[in-house]
Amino acid sequence: MLNRIFDLAKIQQAITNFSEPVKKQYYDYLLHEFGVFYTFHSNRIEGTNNMLTLNDTKNIINHHYDITSVVDKIKKKEINETLNHQNAFQYIFTILDKKTDIITIIKTLHQIVGDNVIENAGQYKTIENYLINSNGEEINFTLPSLVSTRMEELKQKYENEWQSLTVFERAIRLHMAIVNIHPFRDGNGRVARLIMNYELMKHNYPPVNINESQKLSYYSMIREININTNYQNTPLEIGDIKTFNETIQQLSVITFKDMQKYYKKH
Repeated sequence: MLNRIFDLAKIQQAITNFSEPVKKQYYDYLLHEFGVFYTFHSNRIEGTNNMLTLNDTKNIINHHYDITSVVDKIKKKEINETLNHQNAFQYIFTILDKKTDIITIIKTLHQIVGDNVIENAGQYKTIENYLINSNGEEINFTLPSLVSTRMEELKQKYENEWQSLTVFERAIRLHMAIVNIHPFRDGNGRVARLIMNYELMKHNYPPVNINESQKLSYYSMIREININTNYQNTPLEIGDIKTFNETIQQLSVITFKDMQKYYKKH
């Protein structure tokens, strides 16, 4: 654990000190190499992208895919979801140096993710949503009538008490807040992972990709964090994030190391 923290400190310092040409190269890597895996796996975790391969995703993102020839409605939807997620990730790069309201960012990410695929994208839900977890338990998220209030509470926590936390702790709390409130009709998981990466990148840490093969352990960690969570009344009382924190730190290091390996090969 000490080595990982030490590595992250060095990585953050290196990114902070990147010259403009090196920073451009780094961002290009994140968008066009890391971004392919990130978009593919984030959509797969949500049960979409079942018709598209990783290579399809790469070609779609890099504009080497003949979208006009696709007639299957499901495949068209998956192509839209791929382009939307990539566009949402790209949006993050445009606001890293700006002081943008956190609620505006979250709503904008959802609007982009849901463009032409989620009804009322960018707007809070008007119908209750719930899920059945792996233990067969029904989880009812924040009532639509309370979403706006809970999101304002999120903003206040983010701007005040969460600022005393480490960047990773704050990023994870943003992620968990979206998971627990579930403010949108659909697309909450993708927005949660995007806003977590926004916070990491804003402070010069590499973004993270949670692989589809890690889906069960990812959900298990969320379930453990939320073991005592009252989703209806106190969704922002986040439980013990230690294991998730260590995992996200490790994935952040992996992103940077993968980038180094990529440029050694090229």
